[in-house]
Amino acid sequence: MIRSAGPLARRSPIVRPFPAFALTVLAALSLPAPPSLAAERIAAIVNKTVILSSEVDEQVRQAGARYGVSPSDSVNTAKLRKEVLNQLIEKEVILAEATRLGVTVSPKDVNEGVDQEIGALKERLGGDEQFRQALAQENTTEAGLRKKYEPEVREQLVIMRTISKEVQSKTQVTDAEVRAFYVANKDSIGKRPEALRLAHILIAFEPDSIQAKRARQRADSIRTAVVKGGSFAKLAERFSDDPSGKRGGDLGIFGRGDMVPEFEDVAFGLKPKEISTPVRTRFGFHLIEVLEHFPANDSLPERVHARHIMIATKPTPADEERARVRALALRDSLLHGADFGAMAKRYSMDAATRDSAGSLGEVPVPGLAPNMREVLTALREGEVSTPFKRDSGYHIFKVLGRVPEAEYKYDEIKDDLKRMAQNKKLEDAYKRWYDRVKKTVNVEIKE
Repeated sequence: MIRSAGPLARRSPIVRPFPAFALTVLAALSLPAPPSLAAERIAAIVNKTVILSSEVDEQVRQAGARYGVSPSDSVNTAKLRKEVLNQLIEKEVILAEATRLGVTVSPKDVNEGVDQEIGALKERLGGDEQFRQALAQENTTEAGLRKKYEPEVREQLVIMRTISKEVQSKTQVTDAEVRAFYVANKDSIGKRPEALRLAHILIAFEPDSIQAKRARQRADSIRTAVVKGGSFAKLAERFSDDPSGKRGGDLGIFGRGDMVPEFEDVAFGLKPKEISTPVRTRFGFHLIEVLEHFPANDSLPERVHARHIMIATKPTPADEERARVRALALRDSLLHGADFGAMAKRYSMDAATRDSAGSLGEVPVPGLAPNMREVLTALREGEVSTPFKRDSGYHIFKVLGRVPEAEYKYDEIKDDLKRMAQNKKLEDAYKRWYDRVKKTVNVEIKE
């Protein structure tokens, strides 16, 4: 039996079901059943479901370790215990309501949820080998771990589906409510920070032709294995050089502008379950599979859910030196009068900006890396920076203008305000719904 405190214990954040309506819910650990309930203290009863004191103890211990509450701190530990017990009760109340409403989830949804949990666990532990060591330490197997996770994941999905159906789907905000939220919270929203209007030219680290050819051949051979029936997820875990490989290559749901253009152009053109040929970006070669395609609607733009396998082309010191020399030569041309926009269009390797004269728009000063912030804020309008080395290559920046700190205008943050107002309204709606549902359930607190 897996020890609840071991490395394979499923993480159970002590949170309300609606923190900013993130649909994150409490998924209590399934502890080993005691030999006799008579020997166990009972913390609470929700209808006929018993919450044991030992279960509360374990959750308090985990939460205390996570949030830095020492067991010797009796005051804060008592507060934490009360919060944990209330949320375990909250979970059981929602599950009771879900049963009354007939809310269910399919075995397929549960399996996919468990897959995500196992993938996240492997990533947290540091990879497949560490995962296997943890299994051995806990004297279990992956199949045994999946069996342990299944009821927890099923409960969490049922809770999320119930709250979505009973609260989220019935709660919308109007433009008038968003504007009222802005007026009421204007003083606490803060100011728009100082920003620089920047343009850049990227000279990327390009691998030599031999390395690129080898990476392409490797990507081609992996694609062949997938087409012949190999598991995309398992091949991603084994061969992908991207951190997402530990999750079977899953990139989640994304919209246009979230990925580099070369990747997006292919991803948004694929049909679900179609495997792309190798797609080259500055990071390497990618095999892309779109799992779902979500057309644009009134509230959301077009999005896709995709996964990929990336074969990286790692730059060598010689590649980096070649990029540095080229960047210095370009800056010298700019200092002698060459047009920045024309040079960006001709030489920049950032496909997203080169056709717009390298424009990056307004970049908030606090968001700049410290070494870049010091240099770029010292430049006068129209001046060009020395090349900055970053992860993907050397960047040459030009300061096009400055935007001073100022109060946010309503239209500038309307979308953010709508999300904030929606979250607040959902929090309030959830509380009213839960308070009403709780009255229909028999709750006895024994502690």
